[in-house]
Amino acid sequence: MKSIEQIMRHDHERLDVLLEASAKAVREGLWDEAADLLQRFRHGIVDVHMMVEETMLFPAFEARDGNDDLPLTALLRKGHRDLRVFFLEMEEAIGARDAEEYSALLSTVQAILKHHDTKEETELYPHLAEALSDQGRVAGETILGQQGSPPALPGR
Repeated sequence: MKSIEQIMRHDHERLDVLLEASAKAVREGLWDEAADLLQRFRHGIVDVHMMVEETMLFPAFEARDGNDDLPLTALLRKGHRDLRVFFLEMEEAIGARDAEEYSALLSTVQAILKHHDTKEETELYPHLAEALSDQGRVAGETILGQQGSPPALPGR
């Protein structure tokens, strides 16, 4: 089995593909497809990826240092809260068929995700195997259990 670090990095990539597929569908005016892809992205990132981080990975990382109020995990949690709001606004833009608003939100979300994911991948993930009593097996299985193959981009 891959390490928890590899699994989480791969999940970032998989989620990026879903988000880009939704953006491509918006650009092509495929609103139902865009909504479906954004919903799949939102489920994958909020209901699975962030849930695993917030309930399994962050607490283990904090316990490793004996401190449940680390600046890194506090910052990452805040990022999750902020991103959830943007995801809802993106859904609203698709519902309103507002490609311009969606594009503006997408640019912001992609910038936030790039910074957020880099922090996780460089400062958090490399320490997870040692922080988790099972080296991340349960967290990894949770992530892998919800991963399907990435969608084909519209028009391909």
